[in-house]
Amino acid sequence: MNIAKRPFAATLQAVLVVWMLLSIVLIGQQVSMRLYQIGLVSLIISALSQIAVGNIPPTANFRRSVVLYLWFIALIVLIFAISIALAPWLASLGR
Repeated sequence: MNIAKRPFAATLQAVLVVWMLLSIVLIGQQVSMRLYQIGLVSLIISALSQIAVGNIPPTANFRRSVVLYLWFIALIVLIFAISIALAPWLASLGR
């Protein structure tokens, strides 16, 4: 049997999509508030990870995927930090 090996980045993208779907299911359930909270945090983490992983070429190997993932996560954190720092100044412009 000849099974083609999938590149790491493509596998990681598929795992993240399943993780996001499970997070949405946890948010949608009405049994436990704790499961809702876990689902919400999980969805935020998986969505931010999907932003980074979605920019990695699907053919990238493990090492390149990790380097690009860390680079994109650092970029996302930087953009969030700049946005948070600028928000009060931008709000004061509207007054």
